[in-house]
Amino acid sequence: MRFVRFLTHARTTLSRYLADGSTVAWQAHPAEELRKLHVVIGNESCDLDSAVSALTLAFIYSERSQEHDYVPVLNIPRRDYRLKTEVGHMLSKCGIAEAMLLFRDDLPNKFAKDVNVVLVDHHVSELAPHVVEILDHRPIDGANPKYMLLPQNCVRSIETDIGSCATIVGQRYLAVEQPRSPIVAQLLHATIVLDTVNFSATAKRFSPSDLVMVEQMERELSEGGQSDVGRRSELFNELVAARADISNLTLTEVLRKDMKIIQTERQQVPIAGMPILIRDFIELSGAEKALREFGIDSNLLVMLGMYVSPVDGTVQRDVGLISLAGQSQLVECVRLALVGCHEPSLDLRAHDVGSRFMGGCYLRQHNLRATRKHIQPVIKRALMEWEEIHGFGCNEVYFFKEKPKLGLS
Repeated sequence: MRFVRFLTHARTTLSRYLADGSTVAWQAHPAEELRKLHVVIGNESCDLDSAVSALTLAFIYSERSQEHDYVPVLNIPRRDYRLKTEVGHMLSKCGIAEAMLLFRDDLPNKFAKDVNVVLVDHHVSELAPHVVEILDHRPIDGANPKYMLLPQNCVRSIETDIGSCATIVGQRYLAVEQPRSPIVAQLLHATIVLDTVNFSATAKRFSPSDLVMVEQMERELSEGGQSDVGRRSELFNELVAARADISNLTLTEVLRKDMKIIQTERQQVPIAGMPILIRDFIELSGAEKALREFGIDSNLLVMLGMYVSPVDGTVQRDVGLISLAGQSQLVECVRLALVGCHEPSLDLRAHDVGSRFMGGCYLRQHNLRATRKHIQPVIKRALMEWEEIHGFGCNEVYFFKEKPKLGLS
C-alpha cells in the first residue's frame, strides 16, 4: 500500500510549495534550500502509458531520493479525466480514486525557477527550461524550438524502438531492489500489454525489451514466480473494451478523448486519436456538428482511427483529413505527404466505399505498425513546407496568432 499512500500524500507535498496552498502562485523558497520539488508529468493525451509512467516513476524516485520531493501530474484538466476511460478503469481497479490524483490545473500556469520537471512519454514541452530528465519512446523532434530550450545537463532516455514508455519506467523500477509494490507491477504490466497490442505479430508494436519487461512483471505478480501468457489476452480485451467505451461521452468528447496538437510557427492542428474507425465515426448522427465544435478556429483536422476486434484482436486503422475552411489544397498537400511517406511506409489506400463527408479525405492504413508517433512528424513537415511556400499573405490559408480553442471551454 506504499504506492497508494504516496499518491494520497502527493497533494499535501505539493501544497508546501504553493503560496497559501493555492494553484495560482508558488511559495518563495530560500536560495540555499537544498530540498527541491520535482514534477513528473506525462504528455497531453494522458493515455494509459502516459498516466501510469508519470505515477509510477514519481513513486520510484520519491522512495530512492528522499532528500527531494516528487509529485506525479496528469497533463490534462481535471474535468477531462472522465474522457480517459481506460485510465480511469485501470486506476480504479487498483484502488486509485480521482481525488488522489493531481492534474495540470492543480499547478500554477508559470513554474518557479527552482521547480524541476521530469517528462515521461514526451520530450517537447513548454516546461523545457525546467526539465532535468526525459523518458520517452517517440522519434526525437530535434528541430522543435521547445526541444532546443532543454538544459544541456538534462538526462535524456529516448528509446524509439520500444513499444511502451512503461517499459523504460520498468527498467528503472527493477534496477534497484527497492521499492517494490504489487500495484506498480500491475500497472506497468497492464500498460505494456495494451500499448503493444498484446504483442500482436500483425501490429508489431513491441521490442524484445517490452516482452522481457512484461514477463518480469508477471513473475513478480505471480505467487509461483511464473509468467502468465494466458492472462494477457483477458487483460488486453478488458482494457480495449474500457478504452472503446464511449457510451457516456458526447461525440465532441470522443474527439477530445485522445487529442494531441501539432504546432508550427503559424498553425495549431489538432490530431484526434479515436477508438473506432474514422469511416464509422463520420456515419454517426451529429458527427459534423461535433467536428465543427472540436475544430473551431482550426484550419485542418486530423483523425486517426483504430479498431481492435473483441473477437480475435485483429487491428484496423484509418486516417481522416478535414479542412473546416474548405482548403482542399491544404488537405491534398498533407494527403500526398502521408501517402508518399516511406520511413515507415503507411500503405494508405482508399476505403472500399468512398466518402466526401465535409469535403474531407479518408484513407485505410494497411501498415498497422505505424502509429501517431510516426504520422505526426510527417504532417508537421507538410504543414511547414506549405507555410514556407504560401507565406503569411496567402488568401487561401488561415493562420493563427493565438492558440485556437479546439472545442475546449
